[in-house]
Amino acid sequence: MSGWFQQMRQVLQTIGCRGVTVLLGDYLYIKSMAMALSYDSLELVRLLCDVTLRMIEGELYQLTKTGDVDITEEEHLEIIRRKTAYLFGGCAEIGGMLGEISSDERTALREYGFNLGVAFQLVDDLLDYTADKTALGKPLGGDLREGKITLPAILLLQRDSGRSNELIRAAVKDQTITPESWRELKDLLHEHRAVEHAYDRAVQYASSAKQYLEVFPPSAERDALAALPDYVLARDR
Repeated sequence: MSGWFQQMRQVLQTIGCRGVTVLLGDYLYIKSMAMALSYDSLELVRLLCDVTLRMIEGELYQLTKTGDVDITEEEHLEIIRRKTAYLFGGCAEIGGMLGEISSDERTALREYGFNLGVAFQLVDDLLDYTADKTALGKPLGGDLREGKITLPAILLLQRDSGRSNELIRAAVKDQTITPESWRELKDLLHEHRAVEHAYDRAVQYASSAKQYLEVFPPSAERDALAALPDYVLARDR
């Protein structure tokens, strides 16, 4: 058995972190599908497939918008809905299906998860501009260098078409940004309150998520779900 683990370690080292991420995603998807089939529920499998399809559509749509500095806020939100929000909503709804709750409660769980997913992704996008590099575990400014224009940058461009526009377009075009330009861009983000406004959007979605839980009676389970949006807003990595 130790020989098998050694072989796997060598394979993982060869394909690199990005390859590992893809493989783990495939593995988890197959595991989730196997678990869904064990419940002998076609509706559950159909929902899982629908969520997966939306995620793939979101990834493909994001590819068409990569490098597009003129992406609109609504276009970016559509990417978030498909890549993240429908996944969170589907997971929450599946939990309700397995718990045999009412249709109204099932809808509430789906909407709870959907709004939680949007809040999660908005905060994740913010971390690229605000987090400590060590805590985040990846180079700062990675989204911008990869041509991904997220909400903080979109809001900044709406408020400043001058120097901010120059810095962002240069980073996307060159696929890199100097430490000096990065510091200047961060100063502009705070000067025009783009970070604060992007965070406010996340707060709105997190608040909406908690409101959908009001259809359930008070319980430890509801309290646990209600704590998740606050945790998402407090993330630093």
